[in-house]
Amino acid sequence: MIEPAADGSGGARAPRAAWRRESALLIALAIAGAVVEYPLALAIKSVDRSEIGRALPFLGVTFVLASLVPVALRINGELGLPGAPLIAAKIAGDKIHFSIRSLARISIGYAILAAAAGAGVLAIVIVPLVLIVRGGAGISIPKPPMLTVAPGRLAIVGALVAIAAAVSEEIQFRLVLYAIFGWIARLISRDSSGYPGRRALWMVTIAQGYLFGIIHLLPLGGTLFHSTSNLLIGGLVMPQTWEGVVFGRLYLRRGLEASMIAHASMDVALFGLAAIGVLRSHPGAG
Repeated sequence: MIEPAADGSGGARAPRAAWRRESALLIALAIAGAVVEYPLALAIKSVDRSEIGRALPFLGVTFVLASLVPVALRINGELGLPGAPLIAAKIAGDKIHFSIRSLARISIGYAILAAAAGAGVLAIVIVPLVLIVRGGAGISIPKPPMLTVAPGRLAIVGALVAIAAAVSEEIQFRLVLYAIFGWIARLISRDSSGYPGRRALWMVTIAQGYLFGIIHLLPLGGTLFHSTSNLLIGGLVMPQTWEGVVFGRLYLRRGLEASMIAHASMDVALFGLAAIGVLRSHPGAG
């Protein structure tokens, strides 16, 4: 990771300029991803004013976390975290010391693992709970608006949403939050080199995954949960929480670009499967 030098020597200007360019690029990607994601996501749902209003606080969170990218990049250098190795190398003009094909292969493997983790939570926890609540209270659960969209539109727009979300969310949760939590963890536990210890890094991985799940749960919180404590407990059983843990481990192993590829691959595949499901249930849908 490139860390800006503090002195005013000529040799310090290149690393400082590279750090600034990397910060600016990642900030722009985080904000652009969110700005693209939310309108497209609403385009494949039934849009009303309340949904648009609920999206605004999440855009606010994006702006706050994006503004912390420069700080996160500096912390990454101090903690030995990977950051965005491909972007950093490209900006600095350095040679990449690993295979892009190998990176993609590992990322796809983690995408499958994340999907399996999310599916496991759905099958073991959420589906049984929904069946119990539905059967006990006689509640009819409405069909998700997304499954009423034409399959072609769902697949294409969904893929764009998946890519935009992967870019923006990975910068926010893996790059920024991992760095902040890692800095806190180093105050509690560090190894002989001064970096956070293995146990501390596991705590960081779970913490950022948990917040990743909570942020996906909040839009449903008002209808599913009646207290803050229930909402916080609900975060533990969100599929996105454990998907975020998997992406966090991949980030720690291979960096930001790998977690972006895994995140986007998983979501694109899920939107594709949803489109196939709609097509099978409505053969005449276009």
